[in-house]
Amino acid sequence: MKADEASATHRQDVANTTSTNQLTPHPPAAILGVLLGALISVFTGRLLSIALPDLQGALGASSDAMSWVSTSYNAANMFVGPLTVFLGGLLGPRRILLWASAVFMLAEFLSPFIAHNPGALIILQFIAGIAAGTYYPLTITVIIRNLPLKFVHWGVAAYALDILASTHVATALEAWYLNNLSWQWIFWNALIVTPLMVACVYWGIPRQPLPHTGPKTNLWGFLLASAGLSLIYCGLDQGERLDWTHSGTICAFFAVGFFLTAAALIRHLTKPSPLLHLRFLTTPNLLLLGAILVLFRFLLLAPTLLLPQFLAVLHGYRPDQTGGVLGWIAIVELAAAPIAGLLLYRVDSRLLCAAGFALAGSTCFLNSSLDPSWTGETFVASQVLNAIGIAFALTGLITTILRNALALGVLQSPANLLTLACWFQTCRLFGGEFGKTVMQEFLTIKATLHYSVLSQHLDGGWLTEERLKLFASNLFSAGSGADDARDRALLEMGSVLKQQIVVLSISDGFVLIAISTAVCLTLLGFVTYAPPLVSRAKESTA
Repeated sequence: MKADEASATHRQDVANTTSTNQLTPHPPAAILGVLLGALISVFTGRLLSIALPDLQGALGASSDAMSWVSTSYNAANMFVGPLTVFLGGLLGPRRILLWASAVFMLAEFLSPFIAHNPGALIILQFIAGIAAGTYYPLTITVIIRNLPLKFVHWGVAAYALDILASTHVATALEAWYLNNLSWQWIFWNALIVTPLMVACVYWGIPRQPLPHTGPKTNLWGFLLASAGLSLIYCGLDQGERLDWTHSGTICAFFAVGFFLTAAALIRHLTKPSPLLHLRFLTTPNLLLLGAILVLFRFLLLAPTLLLPQFLAVLHGYRPDQTGGVLGWIAIVELAAAPIAGLLLYRVDSRLLCAAGFALAGSTCFLNSSLDPSWTGETFVASQVLNAIGIAFALTGLITTILRNALALGVLQSPANLLTLACWFQTCRLFGGEFGKTVMQEFLTIKATLHYSVLSQHLDGGWLTEERLKLFASNLFSAGSGADDARDRALLEMGSVLKQQIVVLSISDGFVLIAISTAVCLTLLGFVTYAPPLVSRAKESTA
């Protein structure tokens, strides 16, 4: 009986896949459109985060006000994630993507004109974030519905490349905009690619009539979940700056956020929505893969947080110089992602994911042996290997998620697929914020610890006096007295102490990332087998 039920379920999956594929007249255009949307969404958020100090200087705004600009954009991404499940089931992806793109372009176009008013800029970026936040949940949906199963590996590889390349190129492009154009292009950047995305969606995804009748659902449950998750995200993003529980704002964010999220869950359990199917998300495999996806975001902190901070403090690298180092990573990922897609036809996706984690973790462990003399060129070889590992890990991880989701019948209804995409978006955003928050807190604690240890050796002993005399003799010049030379020697020694603390802290940060990859490998070992996409494609052909 179980075999017959499994066979019937598989035939239903195939039938659903076939029927949905026939709905789209131009699948390549549809897939290119949603991939561009995902690229725009990630790139805009990353560009805002990097450009905040430059925007603050150009606008003369306070750091407190400007810190909320990127928070509002990313929190809006989180807000619209659960809501996209409702809108996708109600309106269809074509209407959502076209209207969201129009709102997104208008908000980004107007942002530079009201940028001198931080409050208005925060509101406008929240609107832009809501619009761009619809792209990601619908990307996976369109890829699966419009690609034959045997080609989904290539769609996944392109999707992974979207996330990784846009993250690493943003630093170089932001510096280029400031050096060659103006700060306004940090916002207007979205106007370059979004029209092409709109054209692809318009021609690639067909018009679908609005449903005249259908299952009744309640918008309030989705709004409660969206608001709760957004408030929790804001608390995580601003927690380090506002000192966590010592801030009433952060406590309020967490208290209200968890309350609204719990209320949404209770509402769904008492009045289940036909547009939200959580059954397959509670299986052990997807729970494990969700945890791995959250921890995966630690890997991205090596090239996007630790490396730039080391080069800036130790060698005074500007964003354009750091961008040159990170640009190599994007080029390698451009080649590594398709290779990963090709390997998936021959190896288990779990094995490819494990190999990627092992390679990336090894490079982070090697980089933990930092030396103050290391420059950007020193990191090129290790970052090339790190980029290959990250590309393999993410491509293998997404494919493993899809294999398990397909085995659980995610194609049986559009609601299943949208629920999976919403869950993926939530894990991705929370993973990024969780990783950044933990790493920043970890670096702060480690810096305090290293300062306590190192300062004990600078407490007026004879070695300290000898070092001061050496510095003073090197800094002594005609026209300046011994006291002035000693004062400058103290400043020089303080600078050396700061650099040493940064080196030790970042070294510990690389070790933490290596440990997180070991945890991911352990969790991956408990993920059980799911049929490959290729074998399912062959069965459907037969």
